[in-house]
Amino acid sequence: MKIESFELREIIDSRTNPTVEAEVNGFSGKAPSGASTGKHEAECFVPENLEEIENELKEQFEGKKFTQKEFDEKLRDYDGTDKLSNIGAVGIASSFAFKNASGFEFGKNFPLPLSNVIGGGEHGGNTSIQEFLVLPVEAESFPEAVKTNAKIYRELKEKYPQKIRGINDEGALITSMDDEQTLKALKKVADEHGARIGLDVAASEFYENDEYKLSSMSRTFTADEHLKFIQHLIEKFNLIYVEDPFDQDDFVKHEELLKENRGNDVLICGDDLFTTDKERLQHGIDLESANSLIVKPNQIGTVTDAKDTVELAHENDYVPVISHRSGETCDSTISRLALEWDCPVIKAGIADIRVAKLNELIRTWDEVEDPKLAEL
Repeated sequence: MKIESFELREIIDSRTNPTVEAEVNGFSGKAPSGASTGKHEAECFVPENLEEIENELKEQFEGKKFTQKEFDEKLRDYDGTDKLSNIGAVGIASSFAFKNASGFEFGKNFPLPLSNVIGGGEHGGNTSIQEFLVLPVEAESFPEAVKTNAKIYRELKEKYPQKIRGINDEGALITSMDDEQTLKALKKVADEHGARIGLDVAASEFYENDEYKLSSMSRTFTADEHLKFIQHLIEKFNLIYVEDPFDQDDFVKHEELLKENRGNDVLICGDDLFTTDKERLQHGIDLESANSLIVKPNQIGTVTDAKDTVELAHENDYVPVISHRSGETCDSTISRLALEWDCPVIKAGIADIRVAKLNELIRTWDEVEDPKLAEL
């Protein structure tokens, strides 16, 4: 594709923090950011010399033809670091914009929406566990699946009015209950709507001095005790999804949990564990540390890098779960990437600005002939 125009500007995300929007041939890409970020992620910030970067990239891009891979390689060469430490959010914003300008190719398979309806941890809330999620496994269409998650969200507020204390910065409900009480209440509502539940534990956020400190429950676990606790939750609440149950560098404990659940249908998913990084994923594959991974393109920096990781996941029967970030924009690029990359699950909040991802897929569902909803 030939680049006729390239522009950068500073905008704000859902937390009112600055981020970057890029435009390629009039098509926009906006960079998200996260609160609970793994230490292995690419950096995502607004460079102080944004105007200078824009001018220099204009000279490199405008009037020339690139593939997505060539464009992304140019961005990396210009930055000169592994983690995009010089251009930060410019990387993924520009990569998204180029992808949106060049177009998408996808079939009929739509992802199941995995929605965090109750939150805590780094996103704000009473629980140490960061996200309590619902997956509408009995839905027959993407619009029906979104409606199911929305009903669960609303009914939680209606059935537990004395225990819902507002929403956090992802639009998820905050409860006055502890982690197990929250799971019990959520399962009761989810069961009524044919949905399964899951967790984003984000355990690195409460891992300190070789211990897991769940302040919301006044409990401190060794790694072995924490494994037993997570397994207890899986069995008691029939969890279908568990993300980052251990520290981001503990591949061994993730492997032990996966081994404990051989034959079960639960996804043991790595977010901070893998950070959409192909090399870290390969390490996890070699150790059999999980069977699923979160895909956040800004974690690795470009669309090309994220695509390479997703392809490795598919080759090794890992379930790729493409995901929003906590500091979001109305950008819906990942919705179209979910279709092109055949991701069977998209993690996106059912409230707040994150519904832009879901609404884009609802619109696309109506445009595709004989669309199909993924099965796990």
